[in-house]
Amino acid sequence: MNTASRRENLSEQVCEDDLYYFNEWCRWKGTPYEEGIDDQTKIARLLEEINDLQSEVSALKKEKENLELRLGINPF
Repeated sequence: MNTASRRENLSEQVCEDDLYYFNEWCRWKGTPYEEGIDDQTKIARLLEEINDLQSEVSALKKEKENLELRLGINPF
């Protein structure tokens, strides 16, 4: 939490806004949209995300074809 804190003095009481900020920080940590990363890291993460999405699309297309075959729908 120290690395995600916007506070200078960590001995102050934590408020609701701090929790929302920490939640957002956790949400974006390790993604291409993480705050403070360099462009090279951002590009590498985006390329990895693209590859993952392409694999998912391919798997879904295969699943769709299998379901269509089971239903007796012939591909064109």
